[in-house]
Amino acid sequence: MKFTFIILTLLISSLGFGQTTKFSEVINYYKSEKNFNGSVVVATNGQIDFISGVGFANRQAGTNINTKSKFKIASITKTFTAVLILKLYEQGKLDLKETIGKYLPDYKGDGKDKVTIHNLLTYSSGIPNCEGKTGIEVYQLPISTDDFIAKYCSGKLEFEPGKQFSYDNGDYIILGRIIEKITEKSFLQNLNETILKPYGLNNTSMLATKDIVSGLVPTYNIDDSTKTFFIDDPMYIENYFTAGAMYSTVEDLLKFDNAIFGNKILAKKTVDLMLTPYPELYGVAYGFWVTDNKYGNITTKTANRQGSIWGANTNWIHLIDKNKTVIVFSNTNATNLNDLTEQLILIATGQPTTIPKTTIINPTTGYDLEKIKGTWLLDLRPDPNSEPYLKDFIIIPTKGRAFSGEFYGTAFTTGYFNTDWENLYFAFSTKDKTNTYFHSGYIVGNKIYGISYSADRKFTSHWTGAKK
Repeated sequence: MKFTFIILTLLISSLGFGQTTKFSEVINYYKSEKNFNGSVVVATNGQIDFISGVGFANRQAGTNINTKSKFKIASITKTFTAVLILKLYEQGKLDLKETIGKYLPDYKGDGKDKVTIHNLLTYSSGIPNCEGKTGIEVYQLPISTDDFIAKYCSGKLEFEPGKQFSYDNGDYIILGRIIEKITEKSFLQNLNETILKPYGLNNTSMLATKDIVSGLVPTYNIDDSTKTFFIDDPMYIENYFTAGAMYSTVEDLLKFDNAIFGNKILAKKTVDLMLTPYPELYGVAYGFWVTDNKYGNITTKTANRQGSIWGANTNWIHLIDKNKTVIVFSNTNATNLNDLTEQLILIATGQPTTIPKTTIINPTTGYDLEKIKGTWLLDLRPDPNSEPYLKDFIIIPTKGRAFSGEFYGTAFTTGYFNTDWENLYFAFSTKDKTNTYFHSGYIVGNKIYGISYSADRKFTSHWTGAKK
């Protein structure tokens, strides 16, 4: 019994309580109320505080997202491009003050001898937006990078370089081609040699339409009027090239975060240059925006990089003063990732969240575990829009804080309540012939919220329910 108690205590500590439980509560809320489908990771000093994946990966197949799921990271690609540019600068192979023509002598645009590398990095080139008035159409036909630049990134300048901010994928597509010209290697080769292999980003790479990438989640848009999802419009993702054609996992991006802010890829002096904001250009830096942001009652210097290509939506925040990182990936456009990220930051910095509160059992009077006894009806569907997937969870208090019961048709005797905190928390484990499953959660009135984890099957599942 003592051994079981120790195991359950560890389970409670690792899966459902303290700060981790608060993170889980936020993810449960955004999954059930805000249609969140995606993966998140929160870290301090490079060490993971919380990691989770929820919702549908592939809606046609009904598969679920987990912490190993690969996502299109859209414009986070630009930060990889900026790091490779700064690596060449650090090596003396590139001058940030030099113009496009120095490195792409065949470039035909009006900015050939006017637009500098610095201008491209800060979206202040004056080159007309490569998407023009057609938007996605420039990504819907196959085209080489050189032809893309010649056709869509080489017009007459719209303003004097450095004088205005105008966000454009074309600036970073040109930067990617400059990297290839200087190194005489493909962008992917540069990525692999400088970032991916040295820092263990084994689930990150460039993406092409023809590629079959195991674990890569499809992307979906939501119809706001009907709240139904539909598949993204077809496109050639490779046309985004070094501005948006990469995929990754939240764990891999955290490794990249550690490598940048730990001054591993680039020297501290170069990182400081990278993180220097230009207030006249809306706080843009190289590959990030850097601003003083207020979260709750704290203000901290923040590096922020977001990405969005239809259903592929990403958010990467690094609190520079506190060395904390929050990364959120989603494969839909249904959820406001800025709102979700802010809630995770509040918890990470020891502050209360601002999500709606539910009524709790009065902790001053203790818990009547006999009222918890009985059958709870759980909804295990991976997404609010899918068909209900209902299963019984039977709780039978035995002695003290211990309980037994049945979960998903499997009997167990390993249950344990923790009655020391605001809500009533619990943990237990179940087994089948080949796998062990760990479960934990909390009860608020007649509502139950939980998370299940299996190291053997490599999945994490969130669920909710109510007393029958």
